[in-house]
Amino acid sequence: MNQNLKEVYRYLQALIRYRYLATILALLVMTVVGVYGFTRPKMYQADSTVFIEQSVIDSLVKGIAVTPNINSRIRVLQFALSSRDLIVKTLEEIESDIFIKSNAEQQNYIAGLKEQTQIRVRGNDLFTVSLTGKDPSFIAKYINTLVGKYVEENISSKREEAYGANRFLDEQIELFKGKLEKAEDDIIEFRKKQGLYFNVDERSTVEEIKSYMGEIEKIELALETLKAQKKQLQTQLSTMSPKMESFFGDDFAFDSVESDPQLAAMEKKLSDLRLRYTDNYPEIVRLKFEIENLRKRLEEEPVDQQVPLPEIEGSEMASMNPLYLDVQQRLLAIESDMTSAQSQKQNLQRLIAKREKALHEVPEKRKALKVLIEERDSYQKVYQDLLSRMGQSEVSKQMEIGNKTATFRVVDPAVYPEVPISPNMMKFFLMAVVGGLASVAALVFLLENLDSKVRNTDVFKDLGIEVLAVVPNIAEPDVKQKRRKKDFIFFGVTSCYWLCFVGLFAYEIFLR
Repeated sequence: MNQNLKEVYRYLQALIRYRYLATILALLVMTVVGVYGFTRPKMYQADSTVFIEQSVIDSLVKGIAVTPNINSRIRVLQFALSSRDLIVKTLEEIESDIFIKSNAEQQNYIAGLKEQTQIRVRGNDLFTVSLTGKDPSFIAKYINTLVGKYVEENISSKREEAYGANRFLDEQIELFKGKLEKAEDDIIEFRKKQGLYFNVDERSTVEEIKSYMGEIEKIELALETLKAQKKQLQTQLSTMSPKMESFFGDDFAFDSVESDPQLAAMEKKLSDLRLRYTDNYPEIVRLKFEIENLRKRLEEEPVDQQVPLPEIEGSEMASMNPLYLDVQQRLLAIESDMTSAQSQKQNLQRLIAKREKALHEVPEKRKALKVLIEERDSYQKVYQDLLSRMGQSEVSKQMEIGNKTATFRVVDPAVYPEVPISPNMMKFFLMAVVGGLASVAALVFLLENLDSKVRNTDVFKDLGIEVLAVVPNIAEPDVKQKRRKKDFIFFGVTSCYWLCFVGLFAYEIFLR
């Protein structure tokens, strides 16, 4: 502790010894720093704050209208405000004289403006644009014009974008409407040309073929039954005589209608059919009609005009066998049923062939038709989407026209900067004081360590040398007086210089 105090005392004594040099050095360093601070160009800064105002309508029409995203606008904000095109337009509007200079100078000047223009975003709804420069009037005017230009172009670009979207959607709707109509016409023409008026279901077609084949099997079974019945009737018919013999006199003729053998046979057959069927049965209706016609014909013909039966030996007269006629009629009916069944079978076979042909041909046609239908459905989906987006675009356009979306509002325009932000005179003042004191400390430390004179007996004690006597330094009064006077003048002048230095900085810092 004592050693440290001795060192401090030693350097204080050295400071007193080198007071003139230390003071001059300190003032010189402070003067250099001060001159540097005062000679630096004064830089001014102008700021303009813009608020991004979000409309309430924007949240109400969410999902109905398409409005620009605020975050995307903020992302492009810094690039848009520092774009060369916007800077050139701003300079042209404020009538800057930079355009009378060379292209290289213009390029450098615009590049400098881009670097000096700063955009600070605060949150999602506020940003500040600032510019630092030597001319306070220019930077204030430039910032206000730049921000105004950006807001104006932003609004106009949004409107142009909304109108452009509407025009584009109109064109696309007309285009896809034409494509949709053409696709519909192609489908109709293909259906007409290929005969595909409905979609063929393969499963139902196979079921139809199976159903037709089942009906054919039933018809074939019925045909086999009819063939057996036909064979039986033919056998029965072959054992019967087609005529029956009667013994009457020569030139015998039937004297009444009821005695006609053909009529009797037909009535007998009618009686047998009535035992099995109703009067609405087709064979009974037909037979009744024939009996009625035969009865009328017999009643209308006179007896003498009736054709006698051919003569047979022994005066026999032959007549038709009613049983034979009945069997013959039944045989004819069976043959008619067989013909009808064969016709039904042929029709079913034709239907089966047609369905089988459809199963082979329709898949290829349906594949081509499916391509046309898919193309039509694709156009229709795009067309419906375009119509939906057209409605959204119309609402968006009306919002842009009425400025109902998010807008930029200048809440704090740039004003004429009175006080420069650079150089910072307080900072330079502190640097001058600290630099002066540091230079004095360094000078004293250097001179003291370079001085080889012994100024204290403690040095000999540390070396182990015994000090026998000390001769004091006796100053003369005249010399001491002159020294005091010299110190007074020197420190008076330096104090005045110091006060002027401090006053100049104080004026620059507090009054300007």
